[in-house]
Formats: sequence, C-alpha cells, structure tokens
Amino acid sequence: MAEKWYAVKTHPRKEFYAKTNYENQSMEVFLPVTIRIARHARKVKEVLSPLFPGYLFLRLPHRQENWVAVFSTRGAVGPVRFGDYYPPVPDWFIDGLRDRADENGIISVGTKEKFGFEPGDRVRVKGPNDTIIEGVLKALDGRDRAIILLDMLKKQVKTTVPISALRAA
Repeated sequence: MAEKWYAVKTHPRKEFYAKTNYENQSMEVFLPVTIRIARHARKVKEVLSPLFPGYLFLRLPHRQENWVAVFSTRGAVGPVRFGDYYPPVPDWFIDGLRDRADENGIISVGTKEKFGFEPGDRVRVKGPNDTIIEGVLKALDGRDRAIILLDMLKKQVKTTVPISALRAA
C-alpha cells in the first residue's frame, strides 16, 4: 500500500521533541531545518531551527493511519485536518525540500536567489570613503545584517554589516 506524507502541528518550540517521540514509535519523520542566528545575553550563536516552526511531516501507510498515536505523541498537537479529512502533503513537495538540503540536512533560506551570495561565498563590503574590503559571508542574522569574516592582520575577524553594503566578489 502507498505511503503518504501528512503535516503535523507541534507544541511551540517542541518540533525536535515530537520528532524524537515519533521516531521512537518507528514512524518516518521529516523535519526540515535551517540555521538561524540566536542572540541571548550578549552572545550570538548559530542554532538549528525548523523551516516551518510548529510543524513537521509524518509518512504513514495509506488507509492504515494510526491517528490515535499521532494525536497522543508528546510534543505534538496532532495532524493538520479539516473536520475528518486529513489532507496528504504531495510527495513532490517533500522531495523538493529534501533536494534543497545540504549534506547535513540543512536548507538554505534563499540567500543566493535573493542577494546573489550565500554563506561560504566571498563577498565585498563597501566601507566608508568607498573603500572595498573582501571577506567570507558566515551567515545572515535575520535583521537585514550579515555576519562576515574579514581577513585582517593574518587572522579572520568576525563583524556584522548591513546586507545592503555587500556585493558578490
């Protein structure tokens, strides 16, 4: 029998917890993730974050769906549904997400398409007095700023600049 993907709503910030609990029940789970910049107590770090906060995807055998187990799993609210209808997620959608993921399963969120560069690319920063400094893009912080590594005095220095100041090298 064909298996189908279903979207499942999770409790806030419990996507990874629900994923683990579904996997412990031998269910196939797909939780697309991306990297975001987290700031806390003057510290900045990169963290894995769900691409769709509050949701993950489950693959279940068609006509053998165990909705009781899906609803009662810790960390999950239940499958997306409209009354008694549980709409399946098309395979092409899941395949497309998996194709966009890198070797670590992380999906880049469109920086190449939107800005012309992505983390790891060499970029140029337009500084004061029209000076140009080259560096490597480390990440975007989600606030119209980029974290770049500049080569200064034989070492790499991390700095934050407005995205509008960057150009592909």
